[in-house]
Amino acid sequence: MDDRGFVYLDTKAFDEAIDMKNTLVSKYANITDEYDAIIERLKKNWKGQGAEAFFDDTRLVRTNLAQLFDVLKIMCDTLQDCKTVFMENDAALGEYNLEAAISEE
Repeated sequence: MDDRGFVYLDTKAFDEAIDMKNTLVSKYANITDEYDAIIERLKKNWKGQGAEAFFDDTRLVRTNLAQLFDVLKIMCDTLQDCKTVFMENDAALGEYNLEAAISEE
């Protein structure tokens, strides 16, 4: 609330976080692409039981990376939903502020 008695919601933090979404998705894609490339290079040059055990583990790691992306997407979607609710409340507060100003006249 400011000095004039208006009630308002600041969505600046939401906007900044939502704007970061594309950067996070891009960084995630770069990480997974690099991971996949490294594993492919290793597969071409490393053979034997140790290699097989290692590559079994890399499949699990890759699955976990995919699950992290799913979590990231859910978090971004939830953040957008929260901003939508904030904007709806901001509109309601705008009406409240307008009605309060009219009733004071």
